[in-house]
Amino acid sequence: MFRAIGFLIASFLFSFASLYEEFIKQQVKELPLDKAVITGKGNKELIIFVNPDCPHCRKEWKTLRKYLDRLKLYVFVIPFKAWGEENLKKAYYIVCSQNPAKALDEALTGQLDDKTLNPEKCKKLEYHLKAAEMVGLRGVPLNILPKEGKIIEGANPKVFEYLGIKTHLE
Repeated sequence: MFRAIGFLIASFLFSFASLYEEFIKQQVKELPLDKAVITGKGNKELIIFVNPDCPHCRKEWKTLRKYLDRLKLYVFVIPFKAWGEENLKKAYYIVCSQNPAKALDEALTGQLDDKTLNPEKCKKLEYHLKAAEMVGLRGVPLNILPKEGKIIEGANPKVFEYLGIKTHLE
């Protein structure tokens, strides 16, 4: 009898996990990926929500940037009001730049720290904030593997495992 109950519970959990993955895949289809900062030339896709000053985002980026030949990243930049005006300026600097991928790398590698920025403002940041709202963002980094329907919160080595990268967060 206990085996039967265990089997039913396992079947339910497996079904729930599969439904959740399908739900994530549907949600991803509604994200404005064309408004994200798109970088990389690979065929493995990853959607990431980051903050330009987040130490965990920077740590994850340090590894991901080495594999842009294998990865295609859709990055949504989310400023945090509590982190001040400079954090917001970095977000605008990135998303409104003529070369957002380069600006993203500059921010996440610390090259913009302690620099005075007066970036142009554009509507593109609104799309990033809307995307964060759509996924119920609670913290960064937030990683979404669109084809697998998986969400991985935080700077988690599982991201690299799913991407087929044999490394760890440095």
